[in-house]
Amino acid sequence: MNTNPISRWALIICCVVVTATAFFFYPRWNNTGTESTLSWDASGYYMYLPALFIYKDIKQCNFKDSILQKYHPTPDFQQAFKHEKSGNFVMKYASGQALVTLPFFIVGHLWASNSTIYPADGFSFPYHFSVGVGLFLLSLLGMFYLRKVLLVYFKDRTVAALLIIYVIGTNYINYAAVDQAMTHSTLFTIYALLLWMTIRFYIAYESRYAIAIGILTGLATLIRPTEIISILIPMFWGINSISGLKTRIDVIKKQFSKFVLAGIFFGLVAMIQPIYWKIVANEWLVYSYGDQGFSWLKPHLYDYLLSYRCGWWRFTPMMILPFIGLWSYYKKQDTNFIIIIFSLLSLYIVTAWDVWDYGGTAGRAMVQYYPILAFPFCALLESVENKNILKTVVYAVIGLFAYLNVWWVYHAHGGQVQALELSRAYYFAKVGRWTADEEDKKLLDNKYVYRDQPINPVSVYKNNFDQDTSANAVVLDSNHMIKLNKDLQFTEQYFIDRTKDFKKWIRVKALFKCTNKEWDLWRQSQFILRFYEGDKEVQANMIRVHRFINDGESKILYLDAKAPERFTKIGIHVWHADSDKELFVDDLEVISFDD
Repeated sequence: MNTNPISRWALIICCVVVTATAFFFYPRWNNTGTESTLSWDASGYYMYLPALFIYKDIKQCNFKDSILQKYHPTPDFQQAFKHEKSGNFVMKYASGQALVTLPFFIVGHLWASNSTIYPADGFSFPYHFSVGVGLFLLSLLGMFYLRKVLLVYFKDRTVAALLIIYVIGTNYINYAAVDQAMTHSTLFTIYALLLWMTIRFYIAYESRYAIAIGILTGLATLIRPTEIISILIPMFWGINSISGLKTRIDVIKKQFSKFVLAGIFFGLVAMIQPIYWKIVANEWLVYSYGDQGFSWLKPHLYDYLLSYRCGWWRFTPMMILPFIGLWSYYKKQDTNFIIIIFSLLSLYIVTAWDVWDYGGTAGRAMVQYYPILAFPFCALLESVENKNILKTVVYAVIGLFAYLNVWWVYHAHGGQVQALELSRAYYFAKVGRWTADEEDKKLLDNKYVYRDQPINPVSVYKNNFDQDTSANAVVLDSNHMIKLNKDLQFTEQYFIDRTKDFKKWIRVKALFKCTNKEWDLWRQSQFILRFYEGDKEVQANMIRVHRFINDGESKILYLDAKAPERFTKIGIHVWHADSDKELFVDDLEVISFDD
């Protein structure tokens, strides 16, 4: 007899969708540079393996320059930092993900070592493919065990719905199928396994489950040190009252050797990191994140959840629902209080981190906790099961949120609409839509874009820089231009007094010539318009020039703004934002017009 057939088929569908996404939508292992599997943070997690097993250079990383020059996983060497006391390089990220990746690295290395096409250097195609596919398969294992866990507490159809919702409606699919070399889907699987082993342990109290719990919690901590909170799950599982807590103390006394066994294996795994630090830095504890840290008293809750830039609930709104479901879960008879506590504690820790945007993809930091959040999510689904109107509303909202998630995943990897680092204006103009044009990108920096033909435009200022004698003035192709580079970071600010010719709209335009594009968003040149009342700035508008021009291009760019009611003059200038790339400016003009 086929038990739980609905969730079984749901699991199969989920595996097919994740597989299709990984192999056909965006097989990252086929890409190069910063779009490859082993790039950005993922290359930092992984760097232990080639350093130790290929180059045998875990301290100085002398191979780093050749790898960066050949494969460009990051613009510069971000995977490790120079430790002052020892003079050695220390990896920025903990070693747990490298340990998980080791079997797949070995497969890739054997492939490359026996190939006449690919070098066995740790970063050629066999390594990307083996690591990507291996971690993708590991993510499917997490979904398999999550189903087993949830079926202990929830109905078959509820579990089926939850699995489909997670794959179609949340950013889990991105980290399972596309960015699988990041830590998040790995930790998702670890938490799913930990839940299952914990359930089995409290049924049979067998040593094998205690060992598994120790290894899993140790590995989670070795991947991300804040995951030491994972030990709370086996310690407090099944407790929903004070009497339950007293019973747990009795269990610990009776099964003390099993708890000690789990602790020993936790320590054996977690100690790998201090041993590494001792070897390379001669210190048992090294803080590798520089000036980055936590604001425990002022967590960045609003920014993390609702920022238009990359807020978790704005870009994965589906995950609002499990927090709504915490009340439904609390009212269940078999409530595990640790689920409620852990859901809130994990969010607190994630939002306390000062780099709350997590590199522009804030929501990724909560993906590993989705197995825990599945409990209140399932409780919410079951609470509306017999309430037809409410059930219809909830599933309609789920459908809308799933659509937005599919939109996000698609555009995050090559669609026309930008899906990361957004502004409020761009978010409401483009999220959920499938096309965009160049003008839309201005909304990323400036809330105004005038798309119609200006009515009765009046030119109020022109400057071709022929008379400019500033340090920035140059002659290029027989034209006088303003030059910006690493030594010349600002143009002059060109002031124009307000006259009767100023109308409702101000448009500033100029010709920009780019030698080499600046790809770092925070170093892209800014074309700035400021409004002043006397010497007091009352409004500022800007666009980033390098969003619109590429290597060797010349392009006229427009910056639009609605004039404030009170101002006496405007000022226009270009700031190079610490870029070392050359940029030339010519033919500055200001026009004013009405709607």
